[in-house]
Amino acid sequence: MTLTIQIREFVQNRSLDSRFAAKLVKRLKKEADAISERSNATKSGQKELRKAFDAVDAALREHDAALLVTANAALRETDSTASSKKAQQ
Repeated sequence: MTLTIQIREFVQNRSLDSRFAAKLVKRLKKEADAISERSNATKSGQKELRKAFDAVDAALREHDAALLVTANAALRETDSTASSKKAQQ
C-alpha cells in the first residue's frame, strides 16, 4: 500500500512518467490479486489497498487529462499560426 501511495505522489509531482506508473500499478494489482486468492489478506487490508489503487488510478487519469489538454492547446496554437500565415499570403 505504501508503494501505491508513493507512486501516486510521484505522478502528482510529475516526477514519474504516467505510462510507467500505470505499468507499475498494473503489476501491483496482479500481485495483490494473487495474495487475495490465497486468502492471505484481511478484508480491511484489501479495502485499504483498493482505496490506494483507486487514488493512484485517479492521479493517473488527472495527469493524462492534463497532458491531453496541453497537447490540444499546442495543436490549436499550431492551427492558429498556420491559419494566420495563409491569411497573410
